[in-house]
Amino acid sequence: MTAGNERENPRAARKILKPPILKIYGFQCALVLLASAILFPLDKVTAYSAVIGGMISVVPNAYFARQVFRYAGAAFAREVARSFYRGESGKFVLTLALFAATFALVQPLQVFVLFMTYLSIMLLNAVILARYALLGNRI
Repeated sequence: MTAGNERENPRAARKILKPPILKIYGFQCALVLLASAILFPLDKVTAYSAVIGGMISVVPNAYFARQVFRYAGAAFAREVARSFYRGESGKFVLTLALFAATFALVQPLQVFVLFMTYLSIMLLNAVILARYALLGNRI
């Protein structure tokens, strides 16, 4: 489809490109590990609380992205919808399970650092994906 066709027919179908999932979530993991390495000399509990909080954010989001982009195209419409629901419910359950396991199994824990890292990585994910969309599907 050319740019001229898009101007003539604004409802023309566009192919949704698969984002570079490995690059996006690999960058987030690297950032979490870097932050933890910086915090480690200050306080070991703070450092591993940051890693856990970051991974609680990254792992479910990566699972969701993997599920959503398994299928593409009109021929797979039912599978696309099914994988979207499976990804969203799996992300929710995985997030709950990771938080529950963390609070049950990890002692001592800096809860504030855990939640702040979790929220920071969630915001970073939104910023990266918005930037990806604004730059025309390039990172």
